[in-house]
Amino acid sequence: MANPLNNLFGKKAPAVKPTKTVGGMGRAVYGGFIQENEKSPDLSGDKKFETYSEILANTSIVATGVRYFLNLTAKAEWSFVPAEHPEGQKYADLAEEMLTQDPKTPWHRIVRRSAMYRFYGFSVQEWTARRREDGHITFADIAPRAQRTIKRWDIDENTGDVLGMLQTLPQNQREVYLPRQKVLYMVDDTLEDSPTGLGIFRHLVAPAARLRRYEQLEGFGFETDLRGIPIGRGPFAELAQMVADGDMTAADRIALEKPIRDFTSNHIKSPKLALLLDSKTYESQDETERASNAKQWDMELLKGGSTSFADVAVAISRVNKEMARVLGVEQLLLGDDAAGSFALSKDKTNSFFLLVDGTLREITETVTDDLLKTLWQLNGFPEDAMPEISNEAVRFQDVEQIAASLRDMAAAGAVMAPNDPAIGEVRDLLGLSRPEAVDMDDDAGLGNSTTPEGSVEDGEDEIPGDPDNGGG
Repeated sequence: MANPLNNLFGKKAPAVKPTKTVGGMGRAVYGGFIQENEKSPDLSGDKKFETYSEILANTSIVATGVRYFLNLTAKAEWSFVPAEHPEGQKYADLAEEMLTQDPKTPWHRIVRRSAMYRFYGFSVQEWTARRREDGHITFADIAPRAQRTIKRWDIDENTGDVLGMLQTLPQNQREVYLPRQKVLYMVDDTLEDSPTGLGIFRHLVAPAARLRRYEQLEGFGFETDLRGIPIGRGPFAELAQMVADGDMTAADRIALEKPIRDFTSNHIKSPKLALLLDSKTYESQDETERASNAKQWDMELLKGGSTSFADVAVAISRVNKEMARVLGVEQLLLGDDAAGSFALSKDKTNSFFLLVDGTLREITETVTDDLLKTLWQLNGFPEDAMPEISNEAVRFQDVEQIAASLRDMAAAGAVMAPNDPAIGEVRDLLGLSRPEAVDMDDDAGLGNSTTPEGSVEDGEDEIPGDPDNGGG
């Protein structure tokens, strides 16, 4: 069969060995600097991480969603499953101690920092080793290296693999090399084939900018809204003329004007707020001198028509929901507009838990490759004695639902024994102490260690009329 590429190139297509890598990564790297296609200078190079950090620090829905995600990630229980080895349990306990207890930084903080790759695109933590008193080599600490300080990357030109990264120290601007073998490196390269990946924060840049603008317009609207501002009226021109004509002293004029001037300049609503004004009205200048409806002394609040405050509030709410949807925490906003249901909230919460579990699974795999295998190599432990790392799925456990399920199982015939582990776990969820261990062999109804006088021995059935069995 002819190769279709022969017609495309006009010549015979080159043969490629299946063991040889031909293609390369999707980003060009020159001198360690990744060539990006971002048009905005705020999203290019290490500047983008400052932009991401600003969004995280100053946008409430982003801060809430990120903290919620990280707290659930750090809450997961980690376990070390022993390998099928004569000393499998020993090495499993040793691995758990070296990873979760020996480092200076607590394990839950290491996991939380690792999970930041989902948001920034990647995360780097450098480990430092030390020798324990028992002679084994363990981790002294696993410390983070901020994304904005990673300026250049050492990339294998043939495979595109990361060989290391160069960090610029903020204190003295000195550049140090971090080998790939000495770091815990996580990257979200699903949407971007780059060592820096493409995190969720990149999708929040535009919505965050719109949200800031809408909130700015809302603030301008409140500041320039004249509704409710006190307006004071009085015969100020007439009083000034009377002072000029000598009919009134300046001190008397100030005393007359002081109450209304003080009210308009220092008004603060309080239980003692009150103002008494002269009710005299203006009169016509003809011989009839008819009174008008306009009072010489008056005080009222400025009124106005409808504003766009409600429209701006709807726009702000829409952008907040959009950002929450990107983060996967839309369930946190259910009910703020009297809409939503418990079933919808539960479904969205379960979907969010799946995102957390997926992140934990990726962290587990990377911890195994970057940390656990490193410990085995440094100490020369047997490879077949390496335990398997796992963590429990993050879930909200409804005690009532669990108890109802166990009750239905019992009604169906699957009655639990008094020493069933499920009883202790349910009591843990209820915050109750576990009962004392029940030994089923000591149960009087099931025990066979003693035989009362006149009873039948174990394994013998009394059959009437059978002389060999004691029957009559």
